[in-house]
Amino acid sequence: MGLRLFFLLCVLASFFAGWAVGTIPSPKTAFWAGALSLVVIVFAGFLAYRQTSRQILAFLSRPEMTHFLSWSTDLLDPLYEGTVRLSREREESSRKLKEATSRFDAVMNHMEEGVVVTDLKGKILLVNRAFSRFFKVEGEVRGESFGLLARKTGINDLIEEVLQNRRSVQKEVVFSETTPSRTWSLVGTTARGLGETDVFGVFLLFDLTDIRHLERVRKDFVANVSHEIRTPLTSIRGFAEALHDGGINDPDTSREFSGIILSHAERLGNIVSDLLHLSELETGKAIMRYGSVPVSRQIAHIRDVYAVQAAKKGIRFTVHLPEETLIYETDEGKMDLVLGNLIDNALKYTPAGGEVSFGGWKEDNTIVFEVRDSGVGIPRTEVDRIFERFYRVDRARSREMGGTGLGLSIVRHILEILQGTVLVTSTPGQGSTFLVRVPCREPASPATPI
Repeated sequence: MGLRLFFLLCVLASFFAGWAVGTIPSPKTAFWAGALSLVVIVFAGFLAYRQTSRQILAFLSRPEMTHFLSWSTDLLDPLYEGTVRLSREREESSRKLKEATSRFDAVMNHMEEGVVVTDLKGKILLVNRAFSRFFKVEGEVRGESFGLLARKTGINDLIEEVLQNRRSVQKEVVFSETTPSRTWSLVGTTARGLGETDVFGVFLLFDLTDIRHLERVRKDFVANVSHEIRTPLTSIRGFAEALHDGGINDPDTSREFSGIILSHAERLGNIVSDLLHLSELETGKAIMRYGSVPVSRQIAHIRDVYAVQAAKKGIRFTVHLPEETLIYETDEGKMDLVLGNLIDNALKYTPAGGEVSFGGWKEDNTIVFEVRDSGVGIPRTEVDRIFERFYRVDRARSREMGGTGLGLSIVRHILEILQGTVLVTSTPGQGSTFLVRVPCREPASPATPI
């Protein structure tokens, strides 16, 4: 029973009591009529109280679960509607806040740049995962001093300048505490919150190590290309001028000079050819033509190509053919280039009387080629750099032998495309060993642009 029904019963009971008193002459009967009306009113009030209180308690405890009220409690409708509206608005605001917080955390923690927010005293308020990686810190750092944490990086002055002068500052620093050293760019600024006094510092850390490395590689490449091209051009120009100034009249001199000019022109052509080849590999324009290649046939072909060169230098060139018939899927021309470059280097850096051996076999699901020499070897500190473009352990010796400095770089790029690897072990004065591993699996298509 609700409030409306209770009031209706009260009115009816009062009407009945008044009618009884006015129409019934007996006082006793009128008394009992009034008493009956009073009992009805009390009983109805008791029922209305119980039901209404029960609905009110349920409504106040879980208003979102109360979708309607009894027709007799419509006096509570305004309160119900207002409370439900506020509850739903609160739930919607809470949901939106959780979504915004989740998105913010996802963005912050997946950023490559380190982010740290501090108050004007330099106390850390917020950091992301990249910041922790940069500074190699673990655990909670909120509340700590950013200046003390970054003391070893040499950016204390920048932090103080941003927070004290409230202006944007950018600085590039080299952090040598890590191995290898890292290059960072720190951008600091201040931002204002909701209040006039709510000001905090925002710092972004960019890791520029890879970018600076690529810039150095580009500068070194340009310098090396210029030097490698200028050297044969200078020789060609010098001997051409000598012939022009009268040397051409002497048959022996003209023959000698023209031979030198021809050799330098060939070296210049080899450099340009290797650069173009390397450019195709690096830019993905090389076309890979896969096919079934017998390992024995490939090794025999390489042996025939370099046997004469080895004999001229007085080097013993031994070849080990696999005992079983091995066939693998690869680009035969590209693999010939890989193996040829390795054999050519082994012959160049092995003195007369030395030995170069070459062979191949199957190991698990890979084909392994080995090129071993007894040459000058490679220092341990230089092994990781020999695959860089134009890098030479002994520049003078390499130029005397006519190398372009690009062969091993071409080897590395081809093997990356073929999903192969090359491993180098070397001891100075005793020789070097190159192990090439390439997979045996079938290619995706017989001719695939890379």
